[in-house]
Amino acid sequence: MSDDLTGSMFDYYAQRAPEFDDVYLGGGPASISDPQAYRDEVDILARIVERTCQGDLLDLACGTAFWLPYYASRCSHITLFDQSQEMLAVARDRAASAGATDRTTTITGDALAYDFGEDRFDTALAAFLISHFTVGQEAQLFDRLKTALKAAGQILILDSVWNDARAQSRSKKGPQTRTLADGRAFEIYKKYFDRDDLAALATDHGVDVSVEHFGKVYFAARVTFEGEWRLSQS
Repeated sequence: MSDDLTGSMFDYYAQRAPEFDDVYLGGGPASISDPQAYRDEVDILARIVERTCQGDLLDLACGTAFWLPYYASRCSHITLFDQSQEMLAVARDRAASAGATDRTTTITGDALAYDFGEDRFDTALAAFLISHFTVGQEAQLFDRLKTALKAAGQILILDSVWNDARAQSRSKKGPQTRTLADGRAFEIYKKYFDRDDLAALATDHGVDVSVEHFGKVYFAARVTFEGEWRLSQS
């Protein structure tokens, strides 16, 4: 991915902070015309976040920390990590509203360049992050998280599903244009996942992938580094 495309994508998400959560209601840059589908699947993902995220948590590319209210009560410490200070400003307010400020650290940085330390985290939440990465960047991320997670740690991936409905207005993978509410347009890199892509995620990176949900809009999958790679369906 070119530096120009990466820079445009970073700028887009920084500028999108005030309206970022709209997509979870089927608004904003939604690519499926049924807002209720978004709301229904957000509820499903929230329950998965609630039961999976715990202990010392790293929320990667946390954005506005939309998922924090669902995991905060189960976490001894929360690290909110994002490349956008604008997103993190909203995230800090959300942590305060959840009464989690004393247990929360915010860090601005690039997930592919930052040193997260060793054997530190019980859980990493990667919500709508790897869909902006090439396969090579995925490998970099998993290498970093394998080091940063404790031996029994796991990654929870939430991301976007590819299907015929999305194909009406999106490309499955590559540079794409996104427009803010005020009309400003930005180029980003985005890819969508079908079930074969999740199997490839396991084989490409030698990880175990357990699919917790695969819907019309979103999927949720747990990733661990123990044993030989496999893909399992819940």
